Amino acid sequence: MTDVAPIDTGSMTEPRISYAVARLERAVRAGIAERVRPYGLTTLQYTALSVLERHGAPLSNAQLARRAYMTPQAMSEVIEALETNGLIRRDRHPSHRRVLPATLTGKGRRILAQCDDAVDEMESLMLASLTERERAQLRESLKAAVRALGAGFPDG
Repeated sequence: MTDVAPIDTGSMTEPRISYAVARLERAVRAGIAERVRPYGLTTLQYTALSVLERHGAPLSNAQLARRAYMTPQAMSEVIEALETNGLIRRDRHPSHRRVLPATLTGKGRRILAQCDDAVDEMESLMLASLTERERAQLRESLKAAVRALGAGFPDG
């Protein structure tokens, strides 16, 4: 048994944290979709490009799907669209014939940079009422919550 402090649910005037996080997640997804649409991307495509950029090395379909929290089937569709639009390229893995790791193209990097600027504007709007210190605390608190549920962000 773990020593976990119970959540005070006595005051139902305040929403549960999980409810607020779910509302925020939906609003963020909608905001991202709105901002990347003019660049011909979906939220899932933007996520895949972002993961490739942050990883800095080619990723297979399975690796990209895991890191982007998508099913391999959904990622296959995303990869096909990104490759068709010249935003990624896939080259045969030297020791695995059937693995085609994806990398960003120059065009993909340019489009991603423009989308990142638009998403940065959305995040600035979302966090406008917070100080830099509060933003840093929020980021660390959210990462700690994600880690506590075993969903990523290793310590460090």
